[in-house]
Amino acid sequence: MPSSTKRGPYAKTAARQREILDAAGDVFATHGYRAGSLKEIADRVGIDASTILHHFANKSVLLQKVLEDRDTRSLTDADPDRTAGPADTPAAFLRLARANEKIPGIVELYTLLAAESATPDHPSNEYFVLRYARVRSEFASAFREMADAGLLRPGVDPEFAAVSTLALWDGVQVQWMHDPDAVDVTETLRKHLELLTTVDLS
Repeated sequence: MPSSTKRGPYAKTAARQREILDAAGDVFATHGYRAGSLKEIADRVGIDASTILHHFANKSVLLQKVLEDRDTRSLTDADPDRTAGPADTPAAFLRLARANEKIPGIVELYTLLAAESATPDHPSNEYFVLRYARVRSEFASAFREMADAGLLRPGVDPEFAAVSTLALWDGVQVQWMHDPDAVDVTETLRKHLELLTTVDLS
């Protein structure tokens, strides 16, 4: 019974944080981290900048939460199936690519910050260094499992497949941001995976 009295305030806090994260994602995607201001984020939500700092200690923490939120959404969008096997990996990649097309603002934020954070003093530098290392490792592990199952084309090295897939995916998303009508991220990724694997992706 006592917990029910807290449900309302907690729900309101979660809803407010969701509004701030969404607004911050839009602002950072448009202006980058350095130029994106807490005031503009607050104006979009209809609150004071001080209210943001009530929920997030500072701008750097807010950026970190926005990036973590993107990763959480990405895992959900990929819809990982614990019973799936190596043959299902390419389809999971394509599901995530299609899901990203529905959230262009978040993709823009990620792409912009990935480049902006290459400077060591950027607050998300460590996040991207660790994230790229983790994703390369996860991709390599997935491609090694495919290799063990005989699903990679002859001569394809799992580590090369991991690096090239991540590089192509990120690079195509940049082109898509500039000209979405000329570039299809999902189809480009599909054709790349068809060159690497023997899995039927038609």
